[in-house]
Amino acid sequence: MGFDIHLYKEKRVDGKWVTADQWVSYDYGDDDKGMEVPWKQRFTDRNYELFGLLSKGVRSEFPFSFEPRGVPFNACAEYVSEVDRIGVGGHGHSYLYLHELKDMQAFLQTATIKLGGMKNRQELAAFRASIASDSPDWNLIYPYCAWASSGDYEEFEVDAPASFAIGGGLERIIASFDGIDGDNHRIVFYFDN
Repeated sequence: MGFDIHLYKEKRVDGKWVTADQWVSYDYGDDDKGMEVPWKQRFTDRNYELFGLLSKGVRSEFPFSFEPRGVPFNACAEYVSEVDRIGVGGHGHSYLYLHELKDMQAFLQTATIKLGGMKNRQELAAFRASIASDSPDWNLIYPYCAWASSGDYEEFEVDAPASFAIGGGLERIIASFDGIDGDNHRIVFYFDN
């Protein structure tokens, strides 16, 4: 069973945090009505390494992961309503400022993380040959799984560039602020099961 990130953007205007997203009304029947940011208009990438970076301990963690901060005391009204709606179904609540995300993006260019699990033996051989060539194709690491009982799978562990494993998702979050006004920006988020 997987879980998802629920990530929203805020901007500071005249000293107050307000939403930077487009919230719309919904009515799913059975008294399930409210406001939401449509799924296709928000960040929905399911990258467990990224989740562990944004909120330490959520599916993974690194020495440089952000500690979860909870819901900000001055969050925008829409996000507070969303947190109230999800209740105990949400966990790993936190927030990060855009400048922190940009600093982390720069740091990821120099860091490595351990990736490991089990991979098809032939695919793993091609991946290892790529690494040995001094021009590794990190995309060959995928797909892999945590455990496999098949005899043609082999266990592996590798130090991979953090920018490869985590950086793409972080770049998309940062880019989502392009064109948004305000004098400061941040993300507010939680995870569900």
